[in-house]
Amino acid sequence: MHHKILSLFPAHVHPLTLVSDPDGLLSGEATRVELGRRGFTLIQETEVVLLRRRLVESVSPSAENPLLVISTGPLNVLPYDLWQPGHRVELSLHQYFPNLAYPVLQTLSPSHIELLSQVEQPLAPLGRQKTIEFLLEKIFDANPTLLAQAHQLVGWLTRYHQTNSVMPALLCDYLVECLRRIPAYQNWNLAQWISDPQAFAAFLQSQWNGYVQSNISKEIGDGKGEYHIFTDDRHLQKMLPDLVRGRLIHPVEAPAAVELPDWAVSGLAQRDMRSEQLQSSLDDLHQKVSALSDAGWETWKQCARQWAEINAILYTAELPSPSSWKEPIQTLAQSLDRVFLRWLQNHYAMLAAQRLPRPSHVHHIPHYLTYLRGLGSPNLSRVALLILDGMSFIDWAVIQPQWSQRNPHWQIHTDLLLAQIPTITALSRYALISGLRPSDFASHLDNVPSEEKKWQLFWMNQELPPNAIGFEHLALDRSEAPAGIESARLQALCLIDDTLDRLTHNATLGTTDQQASLRLWLDSTQTPNSTPLEALISKLLEKQFTVFLASDHGHVEAAGFGQPSEGLVAQTRGKRARIYQDRNAALRVQSAFAETILWENDGLNPPDLFALMPAKRRAFVPNGEVVVTHGGITIDEVIVPFIRIDRNA
Repeated sequence: MHHKILSLFPAHVHPLTLVSDPDGLLSGEATRVELGRRGFTLIQETEVVLLRRRLVESVSPSAENPLLVISTGPLNVLPYDLWQPGHRVELSLHQYFPNLAYPVLQTLSPSHIELLSQVEQPLAPLGRQKTIEFLLEKIFDANPTLLAQAHQLVGWLTRYHQTNSVMPALLCDYLVECLRRIPAYQNWNLAQWISDPQAFAAFLQSQWNGYVQSNISKEIGDGKGEYHIFTDDRHLQKMLPDLVRGRLIHPVEAPAAVELPDWAVSGLAQRDMRSEQLQSSLDDLHQKVSALSDAGWETWKQCARQWAEINAILYTAELPSPSSWKEPIQTLAQSLDRVFLRWLQNHYAMLAAQRLPRPSHVHHIPHYLTYLRGLGSPNLSRVALLILDGMSFIDWAVIQPQWSQRNPHWQIHTDLLLAQIPTITALSRYALISGLRPSDFASHLDNVPSEEKKWQLFWMNQELPPNAIGFEHLALDRSEAPAGIESARLQALCLIDDTLDRLTHNATLGTTDQQASLRLWLDSTQTPNSTPLEALISKLLEKQFTVFLASDHGHVEAAGFGQPSEGLVAQTRGKRARIYQDRNAALRVQSAFAETILWENDGLNPPDLFALMPAKRRAFVPNGEVVVTHGGITIDEVIVPFIRIDRNA
């Protein structure tokens, strides 16, 4: 199917192509990247004003520069001056999957549809139930009859969560219903383990803790202890080292006198395993780097998680010979940054065009929140967006374990998004709050409307009254919740906390200094600390808000290689990005600073925005100076966490 669809869009034939795509067949990442390789500029806007703006900003369509306008509705509702000259194409799931139940297909994400297009289709029509079973098996490798034993289910859940895929609720409900017929699973919280990888990991940890404790009890004569899944399942016993390496299970302590079988040794904290974990993760990520330039966004998410874990171990563990890790990690960082740049050049703009059903860019967040509210779930009628300015994914990898431990009533889901490039607050945070691309607001960076006004305007366009919309900057040492959250009318709240960004910019001794400050902030005995922020989140949950945490950019340690002398030519003069409205001015600076990247024409920024960013983790500061800052295009700055926090049932 993938090739059939792409055959409808030959390169350099039709200057203007109009597509009706109500089912999102052109929404998959691989499809959009291939269209980009064929020279197409993609435009997808539901609002006529923004559609017109995109058209004005685009190069006049021609065979050499073809334009592709995607609509989710019929083409005859498009402006006549587009409809009349355009080559028209209509797509639907019915065309390519005639033997599968359409209402079930509609629940699939674009990435799932791409996977479905690669499997052999049924020869005869399938009803609703058979379609669900077909999709479970072919897309999610989930055949209930093959998950009847604990090790089979644990193995499948482990693989499923590694893909970072989200199973549609319709399929998940059916799978859970089938599995509940198995007596061993009667009391298992299957739905939560499928939807929440952290809940699944918590279950495995409790089972392992229980197994070890039961054996300790045997040694001291307290009885047989409770049965746990590791007791007799040899397959699970063999899986234990992999579960430990994957950090689904953390080793536990046991008295030296307790004798456990050889297979259990990897799950015991007899010694600090973090050096081994660090080396294993480094080796694994090194092997993956070469294939990442053509990888999909989900693969990059997995790598970003692994990179964050590597750095979290590096900065939080008491490792022997910590300086010995510096060179291999720097080497890996350089490789990642080099491949990441190539990947962004092909994928960044294409991913930005598709907002839903799952966001990929920070400016998708407001649209995603209103999409969730539109689903009608009662616990999503009130949403609170808490922006932790400057929080990198590495920061979150350090924060999340402590917050989870201190707040067991929280249910935390972590996803990753792409920040706006260049990764400066003036662009990325504004895009996050407004739901707009910089091209829609940044003709002059020093003359944009306030963030609060843009937040209010977005939600008023979603038909919320002004008294249902809240916006506030949090003080550094806030000890009380904002008064506005007491209002029962409040439905969309945005709170901004710039504490982490301050810690970053105050780190004069590099990342080690920044991470030490972060850990002090996390320490509940320090002042200031994160406790007031945690109390605020708990308060919001009590008030029936679903809380979302987001970041506008990350940060990176960078070494100075000099400062350009250019007077007032640069519109923005940051340490990791300098922005120009004149391309020639940017090129003149680049000629003096060869190790720089010129970022332009990405389809999100204004056409006259030219960002010059240092390569190789350098900064526009005096030679030899080390700073922790942002603005550039490394994996640390661009890939940022997006977290959902619910209250545990």
